[in-house]
Amino acid sequence: MRLLTALAAASLLLAGCASRNPPETGPPVVVEIRNNNFQDATVYAFREGERQRLGVVIGKTDDAYALPWRPNLTLRLEVRFLGGGACATRPILMEPGQRFVLELQPDLRLNQDCEPIR
Repeated sequence: MRLLTALAAASLLLAGCASRNPPETGPPVVVEIRNNNFQDATVYAFREGERQRLGVVIGKTDDAYALPWRPNLTLRLEVRFLGGGACATRPILMEPGQRFVLELQPDLRLNQDCEPIR
């Protein structure tokens, strides 16, 4: 009987600790892609060791993607163009609610924040 009482008390204590320490959350971060290139671009986000496809930004259009913010969120973007060519950003430390704008030029060598990759 004492063992059951002790187990019940321990589980209540653990449940109470878990509810007092919820994971940190904040406003989502926003990634805006301005595709000045004529080619469609598929955008991927790398964060916390995972690759996530955000979507396709049609040539000569803009699009935005909201991602949940997590503590110490470091984000790297990779862009692959339909007709060939790709570029990637350096890791970006994102704060809650922060907006990052990536402007893609017709010539990949002219991109300031996205370096050409193979």
